[in-house]
Amino acid sequence: MTPVEVVTALLVDNGKVLMCERHEKKLYPLHWEFPGGKVEPGESLVEALIREVYEELQVNCNAIREYFDDVMTYSNGITYHVTFFIVPHFSGKPVNTEFNSIGSFSVEELKQLQHLSGNSNILAKLYTEGIPSE
Repeated sequence: MTPVEVVTALLVDNGKVLMCERHEKKLYPLHWEFPGGKVEPGESLVEALIREVYEELQVNCNAIREYFDDVMTYSNGITYHVTFFIVPHFSGKPVNTEFNSIGSFSVEELKQLQHLSGNSNILAKLYTEGIPSE
């Protein structure tokens, strides 16, 4: 089966990255994830990222750089191909439109959160290299 194409944003501000906590009634409740979502038919990865971030947080991505991609299979059996983008410049103050909570975290603070299992490789990269500024 072809993996589901997903894009996620690492919204970086002052050495911290924004994370979103899933609602308690969703699959993988109260786990932290990066904002983003599925790529719709006919969309480029960047178009999907811009749309998803705006839908979820009401911010506009002003700079986007592809950073990392990974393939992961979750316990529900679905495989995802996720492309992670660094967004070092965005306009607007993030507004929580669909999560339990949102927050910006340093590398050390990230280590204290309960993350989605599929984020283990990107988190390992951030723990090793730090949060990129550009």
